[in-house]
Order: sequence, then structure tokens, then C-alpha cells
Amino acid sequence: MSTIIRIAIADDHQLVRSGMVMILRENADFVVVQQAENGRELLDGIEQSKPDVVLLDLDMPVLGGADTLMEIRKNHSHIRVLMLTMHDNEAFILQMMELGANGYLIKNTDPKEVVKAINKVVEDEFYFSEEVSKAMLHGMSNPDLKNSEELEGHGLTEREVKVLQLICKERTTTEIGEALFLSPKTIEGYRKALLIKTEARNMAGLVLFAIKHGLYIED
Repeated sequence: MSTIIRIAIADDHQLVRSGMVMILRENADFVVVQQAENGRELLDGIEQSKPDVVLLDLDMPVLGGADTLMEIRKNHSHIRVLMLTMHDNEAFILQMMELGANGYLIKNTDPKEVVKAINKVVEDEFYFSEEVSKAMLHGMSNPDLKNSEELEGHGLTEREVKVLQLICKERTTTEIGEALFLSPKTIEGYRKALLIKTEARNMAGLVLFAIKHGLYIED
């Protein structure tokens, strides 16, 4: 039996919101519970709408996407946030990931990928499109975008690094346990420890940490 995913959309363009609603309503597992013209309107109604996922525009009047994202992370940390914007700039992508976004989609993204991204952030807590992954990897190799203090050392054990690398490959808890011959409960313990040690806001933050410290290994 499938689980219904509750979705809120915040975008100041009515046409974009309407188009997104049409895409989402084609999936029986999705229900749009809120539409907002800006971040303030979204936050004012979020307690009542109770979304599982928010599709959040970056550029909005009154309260923009970045500030809205920070408020959601502060007061509604369980909600998955997918940034939906025209900006494909590496600096924007990295900033949103550091603020706690679960994924980043460009507005010309294929509708099928939007559906895939929503399902992935609910299941795995993060979704990076191929385009965004490349931008992140390239951005982290740019000295101007690095923080030298962050790169002095990662402070993780060898086993924690292995778990982190498998998380980056989007392996489930069960799959990671099978690969390392550990129980799912033990892997969950490693996930929690990694979040504490890295001070990451979520699994997407762990991936960003891995990229920054040269621990991310591409297939």
C-alpha cells in the first residue's frame, strides 16, 4: 500500500505553481496541500497544511527561499525541502545545500525528474540531479568556494568514512549493513554519529561534507 506524500509549493509566479500542480496531480501518491506566493505565506500556513515535502522557489518577494529554508530547518526539521529555481550557479547550489536543502532542481527539469526527486527525498532524505552533482563537485574544487578551516581534517573513523561513502552512493540502511556486515540498527547509529560529528543538517549535508573533504567517490 502506497503512502500519500503531502506537498506544498511556494513560488511567486501563478503559472509556475499551476503547472507544478498539474504535474503532481498526475501521481496518485501526491497531494498538494498548500500553495503560497512567498515564504512568509508558506510559513504562516505550514502548521495547518503539514507538508512532507516543500517545493521552494529561491527568488520571492516578502520572504525569499534562503530565509524560508532556514526557518523550516529551525522549526520544522522533518520537512524535506526541494529548491526549485532558474539558478544553476554553483555558488547558489552550494549555499542552499549548506543551509539544509534536501535537493535542488532547475525549473526546466523534466516533470519525471520532479516526481523522482520528491520520492527520493522522502525515502533517502536527499536528491541530487546529475547536473547539480557535477556543479557541487566542480564547486568544491574551486578554491574560492572552499573554507580552509573546514578542510583541515574530517575527524571520522575509517568505518564512519565507509558508511558515509555508501550514503553518498544512495545506499539504504539495509544495503549499507549488508555491504559492511553490520545490522541496520548499527548503521542507524553510524548515521546519527555522522550527523553529530559533521554538524550536518541532514543526509544532503553529509554528502556535501564528503565532497568538501575529498571523501566522495564517484561510481
